[in-house]
Amino acid sequence: MSLDSQSKIFTKSNLIYIPLSITIAHTLNFIINSPLSTWKEFPPKLPNSVYSSVFFTPILLFISLTFEPIQTRKRFYTLLSLALLVISIPISYREKGYPTSLQNNFVAITMFLGVKMLLFLKFNRLYLDQKNLDQKKEFKSYISTLFNWRFNSYIIPPVSKNSNEKENPLIIKSPTTSQINKKLINRSLIFIAKYLIFEFCIFTLLISANYKTEIPKKAYQIRLIEFFTSGIPPFTISSLRLYLNFLGVIYLWLSLNYDIITIIAAIVLRFIFHFTSEKNDRKSILIQYGILTPSVYVSIKEWLITFLFNTKHLFSVPFISSSPRDFWSTRWQLLLNESFKELGYLPVKNLFIPIFSRKISNIMGVLGAFGVSALLHEYIIIANFNIWTGEQFFFFMAHGVIFILWEAIFNSKNKDMIIEKFLKWFLLLIINLILLPALVEPSIRNINFSDISTISKHFLKDYM
Repeated sequence: MSLDSQSKIFTKSNLIYIPLSITIAHTLNFIINSPLSTWKEFPPKLPNSVYSSVFFTPILLFISLTFEPIQTRKRFYTLLSLALLVISIPISYREKGYPTSLQNNFVAITMFLGVKMLLFLKFNRLYLDQKNLDQKKEFKSYISTLFNWRFNSYIIPPVSKNSNEKENPLIIKSPTTSQINKKLINRSLIFIAKYLIFEFCIFTLLISANYKTEIPKKAYQIRLIEFFTSGIPPFTISSLRLYLNFLGVIYLWLSLNYDIITIIAAIVLRFIFHFTSEKNDRKSILIQYGILTPSVYVSIKEWLITFLFNTKHLFSVPFISSSPRDFWSTRWQLLLNESFKELGYLPVKNLFIPIFSRKISNIMGVLGAFGVSALLHEYIIIANFNIWTGEQFFFFMAHGVIFILWEAIFNSKNKDMIIEKFLKWFLLLIINLILLPALVEPSIRNINFSDISTISKHFLKDYM
């Protein structure tokens, strides 16, 4: 096979169209050959492989239709329909008894890709009915946006192109081999340390679960009302320990997954991009075989460098936060901040600006951002466990109200003294502990801890 024919095979579009053809063919084969009894219920119970094909087909279709700007309303509404279809599939099949790991993975994929689909459609409405082909220079395909989740996550913000300021010398643009190796070793050691702590947290969580700590079935917001009306405590000290333990497991699990991506990115940069570019005139094999164009190759390399050396971690010591703004905006789970701003804060704020003052509009925008986060977390609970208690919605909307009140009460431009900062930290800690059960109880009630597969579980099974 000639190099030119190989390049035609490994085009960006073919890497989507080939799996898309496979998923469509697999789904159609099932539809044609399945007995009529399969279709007596809707949606029908599908084999795991067919369910996977049905799930990935609209995703691949969406990707295949977004390599060029959206210049017609027909394409825009087609893409919007595909995005809504992707979001609806895990919800529609939540009662079909699929393996927990399969359903959980599909829900997680839907959450991230669905948010990105809605953002892509919002940002690319400007191309509608515009025939100016020069605008394609500014266009980024949907698949390329998956590499950029946090627009304001730089450790040191870069200087804009139109600025006369000099670039900060601390920004790393061309790391040396030793810098990449150091980054890879450091992240690997941190990953190992976190994983050991994670195993310990799982170990203590499984022990707590074996002691059958009672988790009330009644929704937490109702129990809070009963506390204020009847004096019934909404939780116990033992249950609070379980909640904190579970939160620690979730925090470490998210952080470990981010660290894995960081380590993989460092390996890719070191052995694929960096190795073939330093003092080497030979073209990368990725360019030779047409998998990447030279411009895309350079873009990916720049992204890897920015991600590894100039981007903040997913978490930034969230437990030392002394204000809700500090906690939610700069320290806790920073991956979806921009999404909540674009899908919640800005639309709601812009909706209220013509009617109310800017201050009221900002307040409603904050509630809109927390509302989108609440809906996203409710989606996870419903799709994974097939329940709805409203506790996630209560948790995030309560934090939205606290965010607004905190800014109104403590809105001081002066730098806090150490004692003031400590008191604010302590107050925020108490608030977080009071609201924590609403966040974790829906998951704890429905998770089967026997399904957890870790070293700790096997140790408990074999020796205790």
